[in-house]
This record gives sequence, structure tokens and C-alpha cells, in this order.
Amino acid sequence: MRRVIVVDDEPITRMDLGEMLRELEFEVVGEAGDGFDAVELCRRLHPDVVLMDVKMPVFDGITAAETILRQDLAGCVVLLTAFGDREIIDRANAAGVTGYIVKPVEERLLLPTIEVALAQSRRLRQSREETQRAGDRLNDSKLIHRAQAVLARDQKISESRAYETLRRMSMDKRVPMASLARSILEQEESRKESL
Repeated sequence: MRRVIVVDDEPITRMDLGEMLRELEFEVVGEAGDGFDAVELCRRLHPDVVLMDVKMPVFDGITAAETILRQDLAGCVVLLTAFGDREIIDRANAAGVTGYIVKPVEERLLLPTIEVALAQSRRLRQSREETQRAGDRLNDSKLIHRAQAVLARDQKISESRAYETLRRMSMDKRVPMASLARSILEQEESRKESL
């Protein structure tokens, strides 16, 4: 069951939304009346969805959404607003919000909006993870290349032979080549500092 936090400064709106969500088979795990409390609830509960009003006291919905999404405290944020102006939409997009519903909320629109927001959020998260992995591989490759150069210089061998030495050591010690390369470079740094 997907878990939702409902955030609105109007208790009656929170109650109505909660009923709609339960009918759509979502589990409402928390409610908040402002953006600050929404962030704190997300820190504790890590919901799949935060359904949040834009205009609220303390933190508005967009400010809270920025924090929630930047710190990866929820799967996605869907904003609710009585205002459909361009500035709010642009701020919501910049914050990483993946869903937007104009009040009054129609139950028939709630499920498709949340489903699309969840799917978009999953795609964005997967893309970020792939980018992170690619960056990690690139950094590892740079480390290995630098360690290879150090080994080639110190052992007076070719860089290709140094690479083979690194690879063999990695297999013998059952550690990733990047970890071994990092150790070699740290030792090189220590040696330089002691001179």
C-alpha cells in the first residue's frame, strides 16, 4: 500500500483528502498544517507521496517541497493550489515537484495525477542514480590511471604492465581496483608529505 502524507493548513481539506486517498487505497500515514511540520513528518516517515498545499504558514508548500526532495525524504511531492499562475508552476518545476492539482480537488483526477507523479519520480531517481554510477566509474577510472602511472614510475615498467600489476593485485587481494588505486595514491601522498 502506498503511503501518503497530507499537508494543508485547512483541517477540513486534510480530512476530505484523507478520505479520498483511503478510498483510492492509499495509506494516509500523517497530516500536517504547514510546510515545517511536513518536512519533519517526512524525515520520520519517508512516505511515497506528499500531497501538499502551496499557500501555508511557516514554510509554503514549494519551500517545503524543495527541502523534502533535495534531502530525498519522500518518493514524490504533488502540490495542491487554488492558484494556477505561471510563477507558482515555474517554482514547482524548479523544486522538482512531479505533480500539480488545482483546487477544488476532483477525486477522479487524484489517482492519475499521483500515479503519473510517482512514475515520473521513479524515472528521475533512476536517472540520478545512473548519472551517479557513471560519475563514480569515471572517478574510479581516473584513480586507476593515476595509480597506474605511479606504479609505472616507481617500478620502472610500462603503464600497460603497471595496469596488469594493479589488476592482478586486485584479484589476489579480492578488492576493487579503485580501492587498491586509492591506497596506492594515499601512500604516494604520504611519501610526498614526509619529504
